[in-house]
Amino acid sequence: METVLTKTFPPTIWTEDSRGFTLIEMLVVLGIIILISLVAMPTVSSYFQVSLNSATRDLATNTKEAYNSTLISGRVHRIVYDLKDNSFWVESGPSDVLLDTKETKEKEEKRKRFMRSSKEAEKPSSQFNMEKAITRKKINLPRGVEYQDVLTQQSPNPILEGKAYTHFFPHGVTEQTIIHLKDQNKHEASLVISALNGMTDVYDRYVKGEEVFAK
Repeated sequence: METVLTKTFPPTIWTEDSRGFTLIEMLVVLGIIILISLVAMPTVSSYFQVSLNSATRDLATNTKEAYNSTLISGRVHRIVYDLKDNSFWVESGPSDVLLDTKETKEKEEKRKRFMRSSKEAEKPSSQFNMEKAITRKKINLPRGVEYQDVLTQQSPNPILEGKAYTHFFPHGVTEQTIIHLKDQNKHEASLVISALNGMTDVYDRYVKGEEVFAK
């Protein structure tokens, strides 16, 4: 008679640990996730606030350097704000450069339309070049920080795109300017450049043009 060997397995024992998560356990895990999120959010907000402060400090420093370099060299300087690329840099030009007005801009546009020679058309219209003693290259605003707009004496209406400028003249006068910055957490900062001494005042709010230019 042939003996058949059979393998037996111990009966499955179900315990409390072998079941899924209970409702209480899921609530505890959810509570931990919410707590971590609440702790992390101020950290992110602080990061953007630090970046905004860094941007205002860099702009104020370069403004002062441009002003001082203008007095020393006798050449007109200007800060260029590129609102598309969120960057800025300092340029210098001849001592006899004048600010563009609405009339001079219209004249320049007409002149370009009626240029006769292609060689004349190829001539660069700007007399300014990068002032490498101050900015060797374009300086990008910190990550998460961007321009809101720029207001100047020549353009009191907010400039929202393209490039804007602050001009510094050898006799000590500066083109009064307001630069508005913001970060991804909707913090705002305003830099107001004085017309008399090139000093920069920084405000943690949006400073309107009439608050500055009406004085």
